[in-house]
Amino acid sequence: MEIKDLIQIEIPKLALFVPELIVLITGFVLFSLDLIYKRLSHTLAISVSVIGYTLALLYLIFNFDLTGETFYGLYVRDSFSSLLQVFMILLTIILLAFTLQYQRFKRSLYGEFYYLLAFSLFGGMVLVSSYNLLLIYIALEAVSVSFYILTALQRRDFTSKEGAFKYLILGGLAIALASYGAVFLYIYAGSFDLRHVLHFNAPDKGFLILGLVFFLFGLAIKIGVVPFHFWLPDAYQGAPTPITAYMSSVGKIAFFAPVLRVMPLVQESFHNTWVLVVGTLAVITFLYGNFVALVQKDVKRMLAYSSIAHSGYILAGVSVASAIGLKAVIYFLLAYSIMGMLSFLVLAVLERSGNWENKLEDFDGLKHSQGFMAWVFAIALLSLLGVPPTVGFLAKALVFMSLAYGKLWWIGILMIVGIGVSTGYYLRLIVLMFMKEGEKRAIANPTGFEKASMVLMAASLLILGILPMLLWNYISPTSEMLFRR
Repeated sequence: MEIKDLIQIEIPKLALFVPELIVLITGFVLFSLDLIYKRLSHTLAISVSVIGYTLALLYLIFNFDLTGETFYGLYVRDSFSSLLQVFMILLTIILLAFTLQYQRFKRSLYGEFYYLLAFSLFGGMVLVSSYNLLLIYIALEAVSVSFYILTALQRRDFTSKEGAFKYLILGGLAIALASYGAVFLYIYAGSFDLRHVLHFNAPDKGFLILGLVFFLFGLAIKIGVVPFHFWLPDAYQGAPTPITAYMSSVGKIAFFAPVLRVMPLVQESFHNTWVLVVGTLAVITFLYGNFVALVQKDVKRMLAYSSIAHSGYILAGVSVASAIGLKAVIYFLLAYSIMGMLSFLVLAVLERSGNWENKLEDFDGLKHSQGFMAWVFAIALLSLLGVPPTVGFLAKALVFMSLAYGKLWWIGILMIVGIGVSTGYYLRLIVLMFMKEGEKRAIANPTGFEKASMVLMAASLLILGILPMLLWNYISPTSEMLFRR
């Protein structure tokens, strides 16, 4: 055999990588502008960001059916990655409408924000598009390091620094565990490709089990699964609120994506173990998140524990380990990305009131001083609770039906208990806003772009709940495609 037969030179199929390339170039353009100008125009930075992200979004939409692999199989373009990337870019564009006024009020106008946002989005887009352990590790680092810095962006705020420090320590542990897992998986199968690793059949599966445990525990920390959640409430509370909105939506999509890609592969060999372990973690997570949220006095921290609870609901669907479970999980994940972002962005606008502290008493009689904000926040809360006709009801119903399909009634019953507990803190906020007179009067004035963005998100929560096929028609074939691999 000649040497040339051992070496295969692949010409990269850059058409598959164009959206990520556009976002990466946008990040470097923003970085260069920040170096060139001593005081970077934030209007210019936002304009460059929106143009870059819009180009990437349009490419994805007009080439949604584009599929294939490139970079020697490191990178995968399929309907799963395209669908998640569309949501990630849309949510990032919406976020930009809220950042400038918030940063001005908090006196944290830093040019680094814009290119860090671009690099975190790039890392997240790569994270949803690969089965390769090495590339997943690099993408995790790209997203995580950006999040650490963005969390600490309010340099004068001790809470922001404390949250970022806790996130850094436990985020570093997550990366270490995931990388250890990758090493054991490579020892087992001699490959970094999860598809090859999980289809490799060796008599001794010790390294495979050990590798999967470390790898999934690393991702569990990033997702905020109990008992690996300790960083999340502090990081969510300390971060600038628009960044909290970004981490709870785009970050959750990015960190859940590798788990969803593993789900169809791992159930072939470890179905019963997968159901038991993931199901148990799901129950602990959503019960703990809801019970602790019930006693919170700070609404931002309450929504952080609500995010933990929703990670538990998503894991409940993941535990089913079937195509119907994956369909429910993807629908829930995308629905929560809108709900979570909208709820935190409402807080970001209200924080621009001089005496606003996100305490429960601040919401007393909000309808009388900020009727628009109260109604938008109420729609977000009702969707998080799962009240029809919002998309939150449909998402929870789909997860429950998938649990019934898998005959996991014990998880389904406990999930109903968790939702019942969550009624206490969601409805309490709505009662405070609409049925109580308050001494404090919020004076925040959302801009036209902010109002339009909130109306768009609130309307989507209702439209996707009433017309679920708008999203289901994309999710269903995507899930079946992943299970055929």
